[in-house]
Amino acid sequence: MSKESGGIIIIVLTLIAIGIIMTYSASGIYADQVMGSPTYFLVRQISFFCIGIVFLVSFSLIDPGILQRNSRLIMLLAILLLLTVYLPFLGQTTRGTKRWLKIFGFNLQPAEFSKVALCIYFSDYLSRKTKQISRGSIVAFLPPLTVLCILSSLILIQPDLGTVVILFSLSAVLFFLSGIRPRYIWCFFLMCVLVSYFAIIKVPYRINRILAYLDPWSDPQGSSFQIIQSFVALASGGMKGVGLGQSTQKLFYLPQSYTDFIFSIIGEEMGFIGTASVVTLFVLFFILGLRIVRRQYEPFKKLLSLSLVLLIIIQFAINSLVATGFLPTKGLPLPFISYGGSSLIINMIAVGILISIDCVQFRFRGR
Repeated sequence: MSKESGGIIIIVLTLIAIGIIMTYSASGIYADQVMGSPTYFLVRQISFFCIGIVFLVSFSLIDPGILQRNSRLIMLLAILLLLTVYLPFLGQTTRGTKRWLKIFGFNLQPAEFSKVALCIYFSDYLSRKTKQISRGSIVAFLPPLTVLCILSSLILIQPDLGTVVILFSLSAVLFFLSGIRPRYIWCFFLMCVLVSYFAIIKVPYRINRILAYLDPWSDPQGSSFQIIQSFVALASGGMKGVGLGQSTQKLFYLPQSYTDFIFSIIGEEMGFIGTASVVTLFVLFFILGLRIVRRQYEPFKKLLSLSLVLLIIIQFAINSLVATGFLPTKGLPLPFISYGGSSLIINMIAVGILISIDCVQFRFRGR
């Protein structure tokens, strides 16, 4: 194992430890009053972590070539899982959304798996079509675009715009790096604008989120309530924070305090020092991840390792920017830290694959 892989493992475990502590801090009172036990979410998050460790180790031992050979099967599985949320005996409706599968008492979100599936499928397809892409063939552009549209459509009707934003962002980067002609990139950009228009303008609550983003104080008790409470949490923390477990915003003021807005609770309890530490860990993850990417010579491994690093960093960037008011509110978890089994396990799988790619290259160089 290289020092980069070792560093990434340490960073990930540190972030997960922070997440477990902050999940208990942010959810304890809510869990006690609503779920009947203050440790309800803590125990479940630790369980998710134990499952995630098994997956991380397992995928770190898998030859990346196996993923490449089965990329189409993995993508088909992702599509089928997205369809199963509509089966009455498996699909679970939560807060008016159909995003979950109820399996053995746990809610699993298939859209999370689609992120890694897209990374694997696009990396395989684009690495195999380098000649067609270099010739400027539009045919090379259409199959992955079709797959992206199918995934995005299934996720949008759940509805889940945040995941679609991540899928399109990853796709844009992979298209660009694979060498697809600029005119096709502009067409893709135009398609993104059209999708954004119909996904936002035609849905009232999303319009309200945009308006709340542009003027948070216009509706402090309505659409702006969540982001204003996030501001209050971050401002209350100051430099050193009010102390671990001492947050007042988690007392039913800030909605989703242990999931989407856990970054704000970190800021309130641990202050600027706490949030800066989290940001630093993700920056270090990005730097070490890019070092792994630079060592890859095979197109598939280079694209896949880069897409997995960006998958985690894009999620972190969106979550933290939403919590600080730089982006409209989106329902995206903070990787490794927010409560949620699907996100934690899938991100740990992504790290396992990244380590696998690095270890194969490291052993090859060692010879």
